Amino acid sequence: MKSRLLSRLDTDIREASHPLAADSLRCERAAYLARLGDFDEARREIAALRERYGPQPSTAISAWLHLAEALVGHYTNLGPAVRDKLARAHALSAAGGLKPLQALSAAWLAHLDYLAMDATALVRRASEALSLAEADHHAALARVKLVIAQAYHEAGRYDRAQPWYQQARRHATADGDDATLSAMMWNMASLRVAAWRQLAARGTPGADSEMHLLLGAESTAHFDAMVGVRSLSALQPILRAQVCALLGRDDEALALFEAHLDDSLRQGMEPVAGILLADRAWCRLQARHAVSARADATAAAAALDRPGSACDRAPGHTRLAQVSEALGDSAAARRQHALGAAAWSDLENDQARLIAALDAAAFVPG
Repeated sequence: MKSRLLSRLDTDIREASHPLAADSLRCERAAYLARLGDFDEARREIAALRERYGPQPSTAISAWLHLAEALVGHYTNLGPAVRDKLARAHALSAAGGLKPLQALSAAWLAHLDYLAMDATALVRRASEALSLAEADHHAALARVKLVIAQAYHEAGRYDRAQPWYQQARRHATADGDDATLSAMMWNMASLRVAAWRQLAARGTPGADSEMHLLLGAESTAHFDAMVGVRSLSALQPILRAQVCALLGRDDEALALFEAHLDDSLRQGMEPVAGILLADRAWCRLQARHAVSARADATAAAAALDRPGSACDRAPGHTRLAQVSEALGDSAAARRQHALGAAAWSDLENDQARLIAALDAAAFVPG
């Protein structure tokens, strides 16, 4: 089934009254293709437009192309070039008085700030996007409201996240933006898994049932298959693998990790390689594959030693402590327990900072 937003963009391009307007829409289409996971077509469109406007650059086209290239990078290999491209799109649109594109660029910069757990920058960019976007600028409003929802959810306040999720869903639905609806479903499911891990580390039961966790992982995959979103194709089975590993369904989890982990790391999950490798090490150990489990544990420890977010390090160290204990390495287990305790403390501090920054901003959904 073809995405509604993609169909509308195709129609708008055909009916555009001016070549520049048509090409701006082609840039927007390329950015959306990247979010759908059609990277080859997005790159072809970007290359054609870069060639067309090389001799006579246009501020609007240049800004749009930077945004489109940033999104291709974001969904294929999240690196420093993504933020640079987004910053360029933002600066060009601001200099050119292109408020809708400035709002959209600010919303995506807020998204990167959320991933970096930079509460101050997130609030600044979110405030900018909310102030610039008109009520019918669904693309910018869906993205920035999703960022705020995820930030509250990440901080353990799903009650405050819920109205923002509802608003983000409303804007995405109005725009026919199946890619944002897909991202919302996947992020909500993955954040439920993260919350489950945190509560388990505290020794308190999770509010979500086991079936709820599984259904969340499965529903995202079913939705993507229905609407043709491929940008999360390798991430979906890895989410299910994590759920299965948490629920003790180790054989099922291991089969999913073996089939999809390498692809997921190439699709942008390298920053969370530590927890994924630790989970696979545990599953391999349950299958009595001690040699490969030990290799995964070594790789996981190396990945977790690299700078990263506490929300990924904390569960990774906790899982690795379990693996080390099962392998009979008590010294490594003690080290991982200590690192895990410190990382969980860091995470709680990060969550408190997020809540404080969001509350101080006094954002109102609607």
